[in-house]
Amino acid sequence: MQEAPIIDREDLKAIKPLYTLFNFGKFIMFQLQLAIANLRDRKYRQNPAYADLPPARLRHRVHGSLDMESYVQTGKILAQNIRDLCAMADRDIYSFDNVLDFGSGSGRVLSNFPDAPGSCRLHGTDIDAEMVNWCQSNLPGICWSVNGYLPPLTAKDETFDLIYAISVFTHLDEEFQHAWLRELHRIARPKAIIILTVHGEHCIKELPPSLQKKISLEGFLFIKAATGLLKVDKLPDFYQSAFHTKEYIYQQWPAYFDVLHYVDRAINNHQDAVILQKR
Repeated sequence: MQEAPIIDREDLKAIKPLYTLFNFGKFIMFQLQLAIANLRDRKYRQNPAYADLPPARLRHRVHGSLDMESYVQTGKILAQNIRDLCAMADRDIYSFDNVLDFGSGSGRVLSNFPDAPGSCRLHGTDIDAEMVNWCQSNLPGICWSVNGYLPPLTAKDETFDLIYAISVFTHLDEEFQHAWLRELHRIARPKAIIILTVHGEHCIKELPPSLQKKISLEGFLFIKAATGLLKVDKLPDFYQSAFHTKEYIYQQWPAYFDVLHYVDRAINNHQDAVILQKR
């Protein structure tokens, strides 16, 4: 008996009514999962280790999962990843004067630096006002701010000597990326360290063959999925999925920064990290 052909998501997108139905099904399923997670949270919050975590819908927005335990554990891993990447640039994270978490979300990473000395000032900025408001109310000792979808930030020129962005450039198209690279250059001090993560070869291998071929030719790939009411993360429609080849990074990003290191799967053993420095 001949097996039925498998239709991947890219094929499904070509059939618009079916793709809309597919996304609608995902939306309904997520609402059920969210309701269950909210009920489960009531039990978890009796444990002091989970009492001060953001609500499930905000955790999902930055974590891609409603699970509370994995949210906490991943935050710790990512914070250690940033420490390790700073060490590759011969620096300790607390040796910097002004640290910016660009795309800080609900503070999943910054909250893991509670012992930062007064000489190391922590800053977080994000486009999501709801998450920033939650951080301001629940994570003291950090300077939080809301930024627009495009530059400028409120920071003055040459403010930060360490800037990191986890899972930000993995979701922006080329126009947005170049705009933000210019802005990060503006707010970075000379010799500042900038750490940005990308979907590299490990993630590209998970794509359909047709898209792997496309990115091998172009170096950059931007994939759009659900938009509008069916976008379960409730992030803006422009926030989709971006992929980079290592060659693209070395060709394009030196226009803004020196590329010190490209580290495969440096972030949670999944995303690649690019360690940059302002000239």
